[in-house]
Amino acid sequence: MAQKKVDELEKKKQELEEELNNIQGELDNSIDRVREDVSNSLDPKNIIRKHPLPIVGASALLGFLLGHKNRKSSTSSTEKVGEFSGALLSELKRLATRKAINFATEYVENILEDKAEEHLSSSNGKKDS
Repeated sequence: MAQKKVDELEKKKQELEEELNNIQGELDNSIDRVREDVSNSLDPKNIIRKHPLPIVGASALLGFLLGHKNRKSSTSSTEKVGEFSGALLSELKRLATRKAINFATEYVENILEDKAEEHLSSSNGKKDS
């Protein structure tokens, strides 16, 4: 009778070890898929292919801001007006740059969230089947 219980425990132990190995394998596969999805979604070439117009717009804005920053005003009627407009322009550039960065960050975060939701819903669907 004691031997029978030991055999049952050994059998349960083997079943649990097999189940743990299966779960570990599924987790490894899932992590690999998420890693590939994230690396593909963050690949600049893929982002540009999927969203060419926003990228071109952001690039043009950034180029304008950077190019305009280095330009010096050739006409200055009064120093105070020049200083004020320079400070105003500098502040506007800073705000526009911050807004562009926030927009780009939010855009990428939304893409990543959508990918994560798609992945979770697809992996949940596979487990239920």
